[in-house]
Amino acid sequence: MRNAYTPLKFFVTLLLSNFEPYAIVIGVSILLAATFASCAQIEDPCKTKSRIVADDKYCDKYWECENGQSVQYDCPNGLVFAGKHRGVTEGCDYPWRSNYCEYPKVQINPPIGSEHCDWLYGIFGHETSCTRYWTCWNGTATEQLCIGALCNDDPNGNVPLGKSCNRYWQCQGGYPRLQRCPAMLVFDRRSLRVNSTRDQTESTRSRTAPDNNLEIKSPPSRTF
Repeated sequence: MRNAYTPLKFFVTLLLSNFEPYAIVIGVSILLAATFASCAQIEDPCKTKSRIVADDKYCDKYWECENGQSVQYDCPNGLVFAGKHRGVTEGCDYPWRSNYCEYPKVQINPPIGSEHCDWLYGIFGHETSCTRYWTCWNGTATEQLCIGALCNDDPNGNVPLGKSCNRYWQCQGGYPRLQRCPAMLVFDRRSLRVNSTRDQTESTRSRTAPDNNLEIKSPPSRTF
């Protein structure tokens, strides 16, 4: 608000130079009015239906009404305010998907990086591949495959999701959709099907167990 205060201060200084009482009163009144108008830009969350509002300067901060008082909160590192019950967590979302992070608003909190993650939360490019990327959740990076080529082999098949055993890609007409296995079921990377944990265990055992039906031949006897 530096630009807004500069002409007001100049105007008040000009009035004060005349040493007229009425000029002093007018100048101070104008300055106070501008100050209150500046503070009023942040909407009181306690007077809104959602009880939560965006900060007026910073994308990654917001205000929430608690016990009749306005309390300021920070979004998780790398995310910005998106609105109550919106975004990926805590009412916050990726910057490019939020309607509350347009210029001149900025992210004030510095990035907290980890391996493969510029911020604790976000989606970031792969260091060596142009068909893979990293999704970061609280600093934990998960390698992902760009979905454009997932369904090339089978437009209606299933594709493993990284090392996950309970999520996978299901191709529907060439377009991949992320699926989660129901409770007590896992995704079998060999059959590309969802099986019970018991079937998965038995399948693994059958692949590793020795064949007891094999005929064991004794070595030929030697005569001296």
